[in-house]
Amino acid sequence: MIEVAADIAILGSGFAGSLTTLIVDRIGLTPVLIDRARHPRFAIGESSTPIANLVLEDLARRYQLPRLLPLTAYGSWQATYPSVGCGLKRGFSFFKHEVGQTFVPDAAHANELLVTASSDDEHSDTQWLRSDVDRFLVREVERAGLRVLDETDIAAPEVGDTGGWILRGHRGATPVSVTARFLIDATGAGGFLPRSLGLTDDVSSVRTRSRALYSHFVGVEPWHDQLTALGGRVADHPFRCDDAAQHHVLDGAWLWMLRFNNGVTSAGLTIDDRRHPYDPSVTSDQEWNGWLDRYPSLASQFRHATVASTPGTLRRTGRLQRHVTDIVGRQWALLPHTAGFVDPLLSTGIAHTLCGIERLMHVVAHCWGDKNFESELKRYEAAVRTELTLVDELVSGCYDSFGRFGLLTAYSMLYFAAATSYERRRLADNDAFHGLFLCADDGAFRQVVRDVRAQLAPLLDEHAPSPTQITDFERMVERSIAPFNHVGLCDANAGNMYRYTGAGRRRD
Repeated sequence: MIEVAADIAILGSGFAGSLTTLIVDRIGLTPVLIDRARHPRFAIGESSTPIANLVLEDLARRYQLPRLLPLTAYGSWQATYPSVGCGLKRGFSFFKHEVGQTFVPDAAHANELLVTASSDDEHSDTQWLRSDVDRFLVREVERAGLRVLDETDIAAPEVGDTGGWILRGHRGATPVSVTARFLIDATGAGGFLPRSLGLTDDVSSVRTRSRALYSHFVGVEPWHDQLTALGGRVADHPFRCDDAAQHHVLDGAWLWMLRFNNGVTSAGLTIDDRRHPYDPSVTSDQEWNGWLDRYPSLASQFRHATVASTPGTLRRTGRLQRHVTDIVGRQWALLPHTAGFVDPLLSTGIAHTLCGIERLMHVVAHCWGDKNFESELKRYEAAVRTELTLVDELVSGCYDSFGRFGLLTAYSMLYFAAATSYERRRLADNDAFHGLFLCADDGAFRQVVRDVRAQLAPLLDEHAPSPTQITDFERMVERSIAPFNHVGLCDANAGNMYRYTGAGRRRD
């Protein structure tokens, strides 16, 4: 019999659960980390951003976790933990493909968009090889002498006699009993508490409607090389286009590519389910090959590629979106990725999760056992809900614009304006910063998003908006985001090639 008494039980040992466990310990409470499986294991949600790095750096400094600081930039990561897999991510790259046609580079880069997020490779963002990163962080929990119960199946939680929780289950053949005053769910799509507590998942208000087909691959040829062979002006690119969260925009879908420094490439289709609904009669392999067959240049990229040994197969999902209506209770809370999810299009997952951990841990650190604890949990819930709504507004507008690349590049500037404004505000306010992710608490910015979306709608109804209409929309976006545009977005002279747009890093 394994018996554990804790202040807080954290469910799910991905990076979020492990980081939360380390912070709970630094706050001075007793955590236990529980997971039904063990590491290493395949996972996606791999693309970091400047916001993610800023938040992780603040968490590491605030809670005295210096061993996590090297993970906040590519150079320090490689120098300190070369065996923990990652990839170089200098920014975002987008390429528009046409059905049945080889990609034709445009001299003015009208079918390309590159937005730089870091000044150089040393300070670059990263792609997280989650099997390595998650395992590293679990080992950090163990290294701190904290209790980890992996390979442990837990039944639905019970309310104890003193008002806390009792978690009963088995670790192999050994019975387990955990008592805890508070539960934090970091299980993501697994949704332990939503299932156990019967919470409602209501996606009726979520505009984005997408599904995914993905895996890890070896032998995927660099798009830079393909583009060069096709006559693309790669010398104009502000960074090598494969060192990015790479987006290949298709007819009602997009294909991501994230490259790791061990030869593995994460690649997946995220598909607009309204235009291409899930068909159970088509296998994952058939659907994947069908998409590649329609786009010759992508098929060429994958001509020698094979699925990596981990996970060993293509994986396919139903609708990706989740929206749990209750995010907190009196003695429990969901981290953002468990509470809801929109889409990987804008690489918001890691950053939003870290922002949620920061906000929830602030509540625990300052209000644990206090009369304000419940009200502060409700404020956390409202923040997560508001952030998810904004992400949905930004992502769904991009999906709606996929068939018209000029509209997509213009609409995407809303995200880049939000991200860079958030970075600037965070750096200016330093440790006192409590703003919502992507400036979701800024009423003026939210109004800008609504106004731009309203101007986008009639253009989407047009069979083919004229060049003049697209130019007018671009200039309207430029005027609308002016108060939030500190990095030269919407510059007609940039030719869709944006140099360093970040707000910088902290300085000791």
